[in-house]
Amino acid sequence: MIKTVLANLKRLTVTAGLYRPARWLARRLRPETLRAHEEDVALVRSLVPGGALCFDVGANIGEKSEAMLDAGAQVVAFEPNPRVLPELHARCAHRRGWTCVAAALGSGAGIATLHARVFHSQSSLSAEWDGAVAATYDVPVITLDAAIARYGMPAYCKIDVEGWELEVFSGLSQAMPLLSFEFHLDDRGIAKTRACLTRLATLGPAAVNLTPAERSHWHLAEWMPLDAFAAWFPGDLASTLPGKLYGDIYVRTPAR
Repeated sequence: MIKTVLANLKRLTVTAGLYRPARWLARRLRPETLRAHEEDVALVRSLVPGGALCFDVGANIGEKSEAMLDAGAQVVAFEPNPRVLPELHARCAHRRGWTCVAAALGSGAGIATLHARVFHSQSSLSAEWDGAVAATYDVPVITLDAAIARYGMPAYCKIDVEGWELEVFSGLSQAMPLLSFEFHLDDRGIAKTRACLTRLATLGPAAVNLTPAERSHWHLAEWMPLDAFAAWFPGDLASTLPGKLYGDIYVRTPAR
């Protein structure tokens, strides 16, 4: 009930053009959300130089796009879900250096069915993903290779596509300097993560680290070679991760 009321209030602020001041006030009333944003900004700044190009694949309502922008990056955000695009634009469209592409990424160009969940963070092209479906939409799909050809090679590419990661990587034929993607420690998630790591290994040597769920600090003391990490995963993560059993894997390609 409370979540529904808050969601309706948020939609009203977007419609009335009051989204940004309302969000500013909400962050001051809930300082933990401001602190989390500042930590996200600090992590991006530690990873990419100011002015660098970043991709936000699965931008959702724009939290990571905003962190990248505040870190000084140029951002291309990819988001196909029409249910979240109004908030995404309210949050980021006024910022210089931000471009929105209303499309999903996948293994090839075409049209796919987006399953928009009641909780927008669970929306996915995967029909098998968790969450009650609120609506389905036919959305355009492009590949990461096509995005790179159009906008340039990003210094960092964040991918959060709720079970569609392998399809995104199947549309990539070249190593990227740095990318991240979400992992989950249930049986399905472990299998998908291993498949993604196997795919990324075909693009060349890389090093891997990870951050716990909704955190912006490294979980591993040192970056591991990709092949060693793939052989180890999931290792002891079920017992050592703080909080929920998911997070983000970062894959870094050595500078050439």
